[in-house]
Parts: sequence; structure tokens; C-alpha cells
Amino acid sequence: MKHVKTISLLLLMMTSVQAFSQLEMGAQLGMGASTQADLGNICKNDDVRCGMNFGLLARYQTNDWLAVKSGLLYSQKGSQPDDSDETYRTNYLQLPVKAEFSSALKQGNASRIFLATGPYLGTCLKAEYESGGLKSDMKDEVNSADVGWAFELGFQLPVASQKLLLSLNYDMGFSEVFKGQDDIQNKTLSLNLGFLF
Repeated sequence: MKHVKTISLLLLMMTSVQAFSQLEMGAQLGMGASTQADLGNICKNDDVRCGMNFGLLARYQTNDWLAVKSGLLYSQKGSQPDDSDETYRTNYLQLPVKAEFSSALKQGNASRIFLATGPYLGTCLKAEYESGGLKSDMKDEVNSADVGWAFELGFQLPVASQKLLLSLNYDMGFSEVFKGQDDIQNKTLSLNLGFLF
């Protein structure tokens, strides 16, 4: 509950800043491949679970090449081992804060390429285990906080008066997913489509 209050406060602050600055707002929708692996591994190829992410975006442009990007995203994570019928589903409300570096593809062209990176904080909304078609709630066995680092590479394209964002994002979790189990963190690679207004 403490994490939800913190995220709500940060969103309220971002909304109030919009009246006094060049803050762009938008939305994002994406598909991702998630796994749960130890800290040293980028992924675990045989335990991939597909899921969606969606939510609100906010970006504050400080100058021509640097911006601060944030938002509030619902993200489906977990794992699904290939050699069994088990599935672990852990869904989070996630707040990333990234520094975005961008450059025009051609001089005088509104299209841009960007690289963004920074930390994220998530709070677990749902945790479920499924085996043989039977589902069970495992929220009490999952740590409520998910802290990690995000990397994003993408393109910004002008569409009428809006900006279309197409990006590839990788989230590397630092927090333990399960209580009492070491070296199991969330890892997610996602393809995202966003709009800024």
C-alpha cells in the first residue's frame, strides 16, 4: 500500500508540473517476453512467459537532445517453463524514471532516434501459480516491491500533431521475486508502441 501511495504522489506532482512546463503526456501499449532468473543472467530462455504492458507516459524535454521520461504502467511478468505445464504470473504497477537521449535522423527532420535508461519501481498487484489447469493465489509468497533498471531504444515519428514512439525495452529486476528464495529476479524484453500528445 505504501508503494501505491508513493506512485500516486509522484503522478500528482507530474500532473501539477504540466501547467508550468513543456510536459508531454501520452499512452503506451506493448507485448513482452518475461522470465525469472538469477541476477547474473540476462534471461532464462526456456522459461519465457508472454504478457502485455499498458499505461500512461509523461516526458519533459529539457533541451534538444535530453528529456526525462516517466509514466505509470501495468506490466505482466512471470515465467513458464517449457518442460512442464506450470506458469508463474506476477503482474505489477510500475513507475519508471528514465533519462532519454535523442538525435534527429536527418537535419531538419522531425523523426528522431532515442536511447533511454533509468530505474523503475513496481508494486505487485497479482501473483498466481497455475499447474494442470488449476490456479492458486500466491501473492503472500511474492515480495510486494520490484526494483530494477530499464533500458529503451527506439524511434520517434511525427504523426499529424502527435508523436509516435516505437521502442524495444528491457527491464532488469534487482529485487527478489519470491520471499525466502534467493537469486530470482524479473527480466522482461518488450516491444512497445506509444503516443505523445
